[in-house]
Amino acid sequence: MAISFGLNSSKPLPSKKCVTYRSLKSINITSFMKDLGESKLCLDAPTQLDSLVSCYNNTLSSVLDRHAPLKRRIVTSRAMVPWYDEEIKLAKKERRKAERKWRTTKTTADFNKFKSLKNHCTQLMRKAKCSFFSDFVKENSNNQGTLFKAIKGMLVEKNAISFPGRNETALVNELGKYFVQKISNIHSEINNEISSNNDGHVDPPSDDNEEYPGDVSHFDAFEPLSEDDVRKLVVDSHKKSCYLDPVPTDFLVKCLDVLLPVITKIINISLETGHFPRDWKEAIILPILIKSGLESAFENLRPISNLAYISKLIERAVYNQTHDHILRCGFYPVLQSAYRRYHSTETALLKVLNDILLSMNSQRVTLLVLLDLSSAFGTIDHGILLERLRSKFGIRGTVLSWFSSYLSGRSQRAMLNGTLSDSSDLNFGVPQGSCLGPLLFILYASKLFDIINNHSPDLHGFADDTQLYVSFKPDYPCDQCEAISVMESCVNDLRKWMIQDKLKLNDGKTELLIIGSKQQLQKLNPCHVRVGNADVLPVP
Repeated sequence: MAISFGLNSSKPLPSKKCVTYRSLKSINITSFMKDLGESKLCLDAPTQLDSLVSCYNNTLSSVLDRHAPLKRRIVTSRAMVPWYDEEIKLAKKERRKAERKWRTTKTTADFNKFKSLKNHCTQLMRKAKCSFFSDFVKENSNNQGTLFKAIKGMLVEKNAISFPGRNETALVNELGKYFVQKISNIHSEINNEISSNNDGHVDPPSDDNEEYPGDVSHFDAFEPLSEDDVRKLVVDSHKKSCYLDPVPTDFLVKCLDVLLPVITKIINISLETGHFPRDWKEAIILPILIKSGLESAFENLRPISNLAYISKLIERAVYNQTHDHILRCGFYPVLQSAYRRYHSTETALLKVLNDILLSMNSQRVTLLVLLDLSSAFGTIDHGILLERLRSKFGIRGTVLSWFSSYLSGRSQRAMLNGTLSDSSDLNFGVPQGSCLGPLLFILYASKLFDIINNHSPDLHGFADDTQLYVSFKPDYPCDQCEAISVMESCVNDLRKWMIQDKLKLNDGKTELLIIGSKQQLQKLNPCHVRVGNADVLPVP
């Protein structure tokens, strides 16, 4: 018996949203640069740094508003299809026309015509898409970053952060407080762990008070930058814009001839006085999912700091000179990859994998422990960091004052779907997403390598991830027990140092791998490694 029914349905309407924009293409660049050149910023700029930065922001915002005022418009949200052209549009129009006629007449001739036009549309779209990406790859053959971003966009599913049914203002304020409170909670946990010890403190490792070698020159003053130096900084930089920028970065670059003396002056005053501009100490936090596929929950979000463009140029100038000092004195940990030229994921993988394969070739098994830190960049203690820069890396005088100014008085505001949270003060950490953040973390965590060097396990660091590994012969149970013992002893000393330096080892996310040939692995007894309060079992 046949069952039939009627169903009323309609195609969902595309969502609409209100957007604000500026008609930058309509700006006469010559007139814009003329107005900038006649402004107070270029003719009679303040000499005090904070006043100069305020004048810079206000002047550029004012001139931009005059030439391209903000406008609002209701737009329909549609997926971007860059290869869609007029030929495809007309072909689809003819296809729909043929389909309507066939559904009316039901004749074979009309069906065949509709089918032919449908196949023609499909061929056109495939050809246009293939041609678009082929041309894109050719044009960017020397730009690995652009190619990687494009291919990732095609292959990896985009995970939009969504909290349906929530008031956006209340939600983003809650999110902003969550990021700050998370760090405060970690520090409270560490302080409680220190207090719970019988003597009320954690003893530092024996080499923790190592002083800067006296025969190596100090770094106590920055070299001023010429306009050519600053121009190179701009040319080499990523041209990303931030909500805090008074004008879009790509437009600023077009006006560089007029603004270059002002930007150079801002950077040099900052370097000379050891002061970081107050207006650029605030970051806009754009949260991203820690891993693709996770649900939208606060604990699954990573805070990425978006900073004003010129502030990042100052950071880059400081980074270059600090990096040169650290490199010249040989202070970088040899086995620390990430954020350094010629020290990447490739070098980290090659080192660890090569050691493991050599051990396997010697009929040995490798015990590999992957340590994980909780909010590593966010928990850095400023006092400890500044003292380490002074005592271990010879950073003194104006340079140390600059870092102190850079770290103090910082704040952040979270942004979600265009809505900003209230401002929150930051008492710990370095901005994740800044130029200096990674360098400062490497210097802060450099004691980790000193501690591990006093133990048997080999190591390799990549950013805030640390790999410890030790190899042993599986033929004798005592060798396995000794390998586990030396690993636990090393991890225990690391935990003591981390507690002292206000870093939190995430016991639950630490992983253990046992690597070897199938024949050698069969000789092992079941085992685990004790990390803090957790027994870490081998990953299957």
